[in-house]
This record gives sequence, structure tokens and C-alpha cells, in this order.
Amino acid sequence: MSHEDDRHVETEARGVRAGAPGGRAIRVLHIGNIANNAYLNARALNDAGFDCDVICYDYYHIMGCPEWEDAAFDDPPEDHFAPDWGAIDLGGFERPRWFVQGPMADCLAYLIAKRRGDTAEADRCWASLTEIRDDPPPAVRRALWRRAASRAKREVVSRAVRVRQRLRRRASASAPAASAPTTGVTALGRLEAAYDRLSARFLADFPDREDELLIKDVIGYASVLARWTEVFSQYDAVVGYATDGILPLLCGKRPYFAYEHGTIRNIPFQPTAQGRLCALTYRESDGVFITNCDNITAAGRLGLERYRFVPHPVNERHRSTEAAAALGADLRARLGGCDLLVFHPARQHWEARRHPDWEKGNDILIRGFARFVHETCPTAGAIFVDWGQTVAQSRALLAELGVADRVLWIPPQPNRRMIQYVEAADLVADQFHLGAFGSLTPKALMCGRPVMLYLDPERHHWCFPELPPILNARTPEEVQAGLSRLHGDAAFRARIQAEGIRWYDTYHSSAVITQRFSEAIRAALDGAAP
Repeated sequence: MSHEDDRHVETEARGVRAGAPGGRAIRVLHIGNIANNAYLNARALNDAGFDCDVICYDYYHIMGCPEWEDAAFDDPPEDHFAPDWGAIDLGGFERPRWFVQGPMADCLAYLIAKRRGDTAEADRCWASLTEIRDDPPPAVRRALWRRAASRAKREVVSRAVRVRQRLRRRASASAPAASAPTTGVTALGRLEAAYDRLSARFLADFPDREDELLIKDVIGYASVLARWTEVFSQYDAVVGYATDGILPLLCGKRPYFAYEHGTIRNIPFQPTAQGRLCALTYRESDGVFITNCDNITAAGRLGLERYRFVPHPVNERHRSTEAAAALGADLRARLGGCDLLVFHPARQHWEARRHPDWEKGNDILIRGFARFVHETCPTAGAIFVDWGQTVAQSRALLAELGVADRVLWIPPQPNRRMIQYVEAADLVADQFHLGAFGSLTPKALMCGRPVMLYLDPERHHWCFPELPPILNARTPEEVQAGLSRLHGDAAFRARIQAEGIRWYDTYHSSAVITQRFSEAIRAALDGAAP
């Protein structure tokens, strides 16, 4: 049995077995799938005995597709936003039937048929969704669709405001209830009731805000509330990722949980429709799952009382030491020999204003790496990933500092290949400004690789009784010092690698995530205080 199999079996053994009243498994719907967080969380919960589905509607980015996590392929699809998976040899991988992706209406139809036990209809819907996945519309058609959708939304808003005015006039005049409304008016009437309820909650929850929830903030949901309500009736609990918790909130579904992956940091405080809905979604939820330790600050600003820390999910499968060794040898040869190999897969985004939603501090790493090369180890090398808004600036800075020839650029890598690059490197470099980490740092620690990043200890103690063993660096000088220590102290390198594996298994594994999800869901279903 491989190391991967050992860890997977251990996760299942330590996982929490789930059961709903009557002996069936607890049914949980996960909505949204940015960075495959919902896919990985649902898979871990299903392994532990839950009955989870994921709906990833109208979102097709490669990093939100199961293929990116679990399929074996070398060259990713050309279009990252609408990948043509039918043109890729996926090595036999097939999507699980509990993960549905495509247009919203098609996804909802599939889930309703599946949960009602209508196998023939579910198979028909699945085949249709597969066809969309394997033959997505071209980019030009997608752009036209987006523009058409924007025009349609404006028309719906305008029409809805007029209907809302008529509904209010009718209510004021005590119009007979027998006047049968059209389907559109019925949908808008349902939305109006939800809006009246939520706008009152917004005022009560955020009395100091200058903005208020507007009917136009939610009008786009009018035509889909009935269908979502039907879907929600098939589940015991719902987890809305990013801002998708607004759907169960509008439909009155309880319990629902809001899962933040950076989206709580600034969005809820913006005086926009998205900001208001995001704030209300988190505040009114039965619990918020916080995945970024620094967002305890945002939780306080929102006045949250029901929240808990849940680590970012990490795919614990697909370890491949032999393939990683061959890759490492190839990379070092391409660099003309390499005594210390750094892997930096973080998105390239750095700028003078250091915007917290996007900033990675790549320039800090580049400057520190250049000093290390020039002053300590001329044969050091690095692997950067060619994605992000400031790739050109990073390339220019590397050239300016005279180390462009010590860096190889690669395209974004699917998880299986990403793991090989992590294991091939001597050090994984994360981000150097925010003071927190996402899934990259624990992925590297799981693989037994040292990690360098800027970590603010004060914002992490509430999440971890023991901080991860990393090389902490916030300035180019600290980057240079950390690289020098790792290069010159073999005993230190071995110790930090072993400590990283132990820390991951203890505080960040799939078993830990499953335990925390299970505790939150069970407490909400039992009506217990959070």
C-alpha cells in the first residue's frame, strides 16, 4: 500500500461517521466551487459517511473542476475559463455523480431528479451536462452571452420595479386575492416577501451602515427562487461558498453555513449589491467557516457570533515520489546545475498599494532570491508559475536584478503535477505580504517540504495551538537569510521537514476538516448553541 493509500485509510478511520434521524446519512448541499474547495470538502465528508452533493453553476474555470484535482494529464486546456475537457486525455478519470457543473437550470434539474430517485431523468440531465462540459461554447460566443445576460438583467430589473409598484398599489387598495397573477408576478411576489424580510434584517444587523439593502440587489434571483427552494427541500443542511449563502437565505432554508475563502476580508464592507448581500449572508448564517486566520478581524467587524476556523482542504491523494525525483533532476539540469531549488507557484500580483485582496508580495521574494544568488549561492534556481496580473513586471524585475537565467517559468499545473513540483523542490515559497496562508503552505508541509512565507503569529493563535514550522520572511533581507540558513544547515532542513509533516497531520488534515464540519452541522441540526 502506498503512502497515499495509508493516509487516505487513516483519514477515513479518524473521520466522523455521520447519521441523520431514521438511520440515513446527513444530506448536505455545497454551492460554489472556487479553487475546488467544495469538491474536496464534500469528498472528505462523503468518505466519512455524509451524503453530499456539490453544485457548481455557471462557473467553469479549470481550478474549479474535479479534473484539475484528480485527473492525470500533462497539458491543461488552452481556455482556462471554459476548458474543453473532451479534448484532454484524462487517464480514465470520471466525474463523480455527486458533483454537478453547468448552467444553473440544468444543474438544478439534475439534482431534483437525482434526489427524487428519477434515475432516467437524472441520466438524461447528466448526459446533457457532460455534452456541455466536453464541448463548451467558444470565447466569442461566451462574450456575447455575457452581454446579452447583462441586457436581460437590466430589462428584468426595470420590469420588476414596475411590477413591484403595482403589487404595492394593489395591497394598499386591498385588491381581491382572486385576481390570479401571472407566473412572473408570482415569482416577483415571492421575491418581494423575501426582500422585505431580509431588508429588515439588514437594518437590524447593521444599524450603522449608510447603505441599505435594495430591491435591485436581489431582483435577479426572482425567477430561480422556486427551483432552489425545491432543491433545498431535499437536504438537511446547505453550505454556501463565497457569496452563495444568499440562496438558502433568500429561500428561508435552515440550517445554512457560509464558507469564506478570502471573501469576508473586504467584500462585505463595500457599499455595493455584492457587499450588502455578502455581509447579510455571513451575519444571518447558522455558522461561518473561516479558512483564513487573519479574517478573525473581519468577523469582529461584522459582529459574527457563530463562526469557527476550518482549514483549507488539501488533496491528500496522488503522491508520486519517483516521478518527483525525475522531474527534479530534469529541472536542475535545465538550470545548468542547481544546489537549491525554490518552487514559487503563487499568483503573480504585486504593486505599490499592496491591495489585500490580491497582493502576493512576489517582488519581495524576487529581491531576496537575487541577493541570495549573488552573495551566497550562484547555482540556486527557482520555478515560477506563469499566471497573474504582474507576470511581465516580475520578469522585468528578475532581468533587472540579473537573475532571470536562474528562473524557469511553467504554466499553471493540475494537482497531480503540482504535487510533483512541490516534492521536486528544496523549498516552497508562498506569499510575502498578507501574513496568512491558504492551501499552498499546508500542501507543501504535507509533502515534507520546507515553506517560506510571511506569517503574522498574532492572527493565527486563535486557530492553531501550535504555529506551523515555516521560514518566516517579510522583507528581501529575511528572504535571503532564510534561504541561506536552509542551504547551509542540513540538520535544520531535515528537522523542519519532519516537523512540517507532523504539524499537518495534527492540525490541518482532512480528518481535522471533517471533524469540524461534522460538529457544526450536527450542532445546528440538533438546535444546539454554536
